[in-house]
Amino acid sequence: RTHASDPMEPLNAMSAADAADAFVKCCGSPEFGRRMAAARPFASFDDVLATSRKVWYDCPAEEWELAFKAHPRIGDVSALKEKFASTANWCEGEQSAAQASMDDATINELAEWNKKYEEKFGRVFLICASGKPADVILAALKERYPNEQDVELRNAADEQQKITEIRLEKLRADLTAKL
Repeated sequence: RTHASDPMEPLNAMSAADAADAFVKCCGSPEFGRRMAAARPFASFDDVLATSRKVWYDCPAEEWELAFKAHPRIGDVSALKEKFASTANWCEGEQSAAQASMDDATINELAEWNKKYEEKFGRVFLICASGKPADVILAALKERYPNEQDVELRNAADEQQKITEIRLEKLRADLTAKL
């Protein structure tokens, strides 16, 4: 088969280690990366997405927490650039609407609520920020703050899966561009 006739070929043809690394870049969980690499070959991109959902929700909570740690605090541009150099361009695009819509008051309030959230839950507030202005993100943070730990763990996992799917699409685009 040629690359042109099988858009999944670049992903399916990678070594297990390279594929696992690519999947970790999309999610942040080493176990997710290993399981996704082992699930190849994929018949289609829809197959990749469906497999990613099954794999993600089958991962233990410890892996979820590792994935959450791979995220900068919403609105923290400097941390984003330093800590997440390998995915900084992806993260920046994901947070661009939020960053564009922030004034000083919103930045300060978001920082305050982020701190409260982190103190309560022990992790950064996770939300799929793509296309969301800062006020919508802040409202979601305030709405989710009263949640119990188990409810919020599931909310964060659901948001992580949305982010992962966006990043899988970016991975596909990057691999397709190299054909």
